[in-house]
Amino acid sequence: MTLNWSLSSKNMRPHTQLLERLRMKVKKLEKHLAHFPADAVHLQVKLQKHLRKTWFTASLTLNLPTGGMNAQKSAEDPVPAFDHAIKALLREIAGLKSSLRGKSEWQRVMRSAVLASGPDRISLRTA
Repeated sequence: MTLNWSLSSKNMRPHTQLLERLRMKVKKLEKHLAHFPADAVHLQVKLQKHLRKTWFTASLTLNLPTGGMNAQKSAEDPVPAFDHAIKALLREIAGLKSSLRGKSEWQRVMRSAVLASGPDRISLRTA
């Protein structure tokens, strides 16, 4: 799957290191979004530099068939701001995939089955 993405910047011009990092992180997102239809997924990246301060904001908007996700982080350099925003978006994606799988429902059933089997089996699993 190739992820459709667009980049817009305000008060700055993205340098080659930032663009390379962006491509690398988009490939990482593609791995996590492989099961979604390619034509229904779009990532919008917005980078903004504050006019008077050396402060950068990275805003990511991911449009999925199930809805949209946003992540916005700020830092003194655009690369860490973008990295933190990607990490936040990956956490949101993990939560969405978990809820779509119904992980909380089947994980609870497995835990109660282990607890019902007796204390000797629990100690073997944790050791």
